[in-house]
Amino acid sequence: MVKLNNEKLLFSAIFLLALAIFILRLLLATSYLPETGGVSINVLYGIIRIIHGSYLYSDPELPPYPIIQYMPLHFYGIKLITGILGIQDNVHAIMVTNRIFCLLIDSVSVILIARSLIKYFHISTLFAWTLAMIYFVCIPGIIFGRGDNLYLLFFILTIIPLLVHFLHHEITPDSSSKLLLIAGITSALAVQAKQTGIFLVVLCFLFILLRKNIWHDVFNYAIGFSSCSLLVFLLTHPASSVLALKLNVIDGVKNGLNINWFMEVFLKNYFLKFSYLLTGGIVVALLLLKSPREKVNRFTGFAIIWYFTAALLSSFKAGSGPNYYLEFIILSIFGLALLIHNKQIKYEKNLLFALVISPFFIVASANDKGWGDIKLMKSAKSDYHNSEELAAYLLPLLKEDQWILTDFHKESTLNLHLSDKALFPCREVALYFTKPLGVFHFKDFSTRINTASIPYIVDYAGEFPDVFMDDSLTKYSADTTIGNYTVYKLIAL
Repeated sequence: MVKLNNEKLLFSAIFLLALAIFILRLLLATSYLPETGGVSINVLYGIIRIIHGSYLYSDPELPPYPIIQYMPLHFYGIKLITGILGIQDNVHAIMVTNRIFCLLIDSVSVILIARSLIKYFHISTLFAWTLAMIYFVCIPGIIFGRGDNLYLLFFILTIIPLLVHFLHHEITPDSSSKLLLIAGITSALAVQAKQTGIFLVVLCFLFILLRKNIWHDVFNYAIGFSSCSLLVFLLTHPASSVLALKLNVIDGVKNGLNINWFMEVFLKNYFLKFSYLLTGGIVVALLLLKSPREKVNRFTGFAIIWYFTAALLSSFKAGSGPNYYLEFIILSIFGLALLIHNKQIKYEKNLLFALVISPFFIVASANDKGWGDIKLMKSAKSDYHNSEELAAYLLPLLKEDQWILTDFHKESTLNLHLSDKALFPCREVALYFTKPLGVFHFKDFSTRINTASIPYIVDYAGEFPDVFMDDSLTKYSADTTIGNYTVYKLIAL
């Protein structure tokens, strides 16, 4: 009876936290806030860009100097949904669709984890759902509106059939071929959602090396992977944008190494707050590796270490976030379930310890979800309507080869309303990472500023600077004020 009480208490605590975060995400998703996570407004810009008929990827060195860092699958998925719903011309509706889509994808991932733990690992229903919800509450706020969620869904959909191979030795050759074909398709979709899916492809080939019919398995996996990759490529990449794809998703993510970033974001915050979770994952991996007679143990233990190492090395990159450790957490959950399934540990003895640390886990997990943004919702709605009015005023004044410089760092929906007419729509990536590192130079901008090519500059009222990217802005004077924005017009016009 003690076991059941502890299990129910742990489930109740995690469920209440997950429910609170789910409700918060719904509030954030339906709000007018321009940002609900790390540079998610850049993702929204890419979605609106293709909805309006432009290529997703273009040369970042040419106006409007966009940098789309993600692979295309998420963008085209939202485009398809907004097309079905008929909301392509409503920026707020697109914002809501994008965020709700991410929340639904995460919810599906939770269901998949729980159901697979129950069906294949024979974990108790209550504990399986507890583990699945632990993953949900670990999802950081920075990916509430990005392609990571879709990538992680396909990561889970790839891992499950691989583990099923090992757990069910009675699988027939035909079933084995189908599972590898599925893994090829889902891992291809993972790559098309996010570049780091390539690590998953490597893991799949490691799995094949542990099998007996290596060439047969390689063939089945390769058929699924290559056919799916080719199909997505043909549907999302016009031939004229192949080079632009490389400039955006390869060169565009060269943010450089930053030790201070690692110290602040990870060492002082994430590692300390989740030390028990990360340590627990490593312990699970070591326990699995201690029983090498079982291939599933070796594979899962190695996979946990593989993804922890990849996440740790990636943490030194400027702009990186705790979401890099989500694959490690997912694999640790499956690894723990495997140890319980194999009776290598008795989780009942550890439930009391889990209950003791649950308050620390709850505080740490709830910390980065954006609770403080609730108080900004009213002003965000007002700012959205000001941006909409301003865009409606400016866009008819522009010619085909003219753009508007939005000269402010604080994110706004104005760039979304202006779409391809807003210069540097992905400001953080362009001006704070790639340009200082010399990845892109944007030399073309200096020949356009102070000319009819950029007839208007918009800034928050009273904040207009004298210089932008070392170029003087003295040839512009205040013209119109709408809400919190002031439009500055080129004096020569």
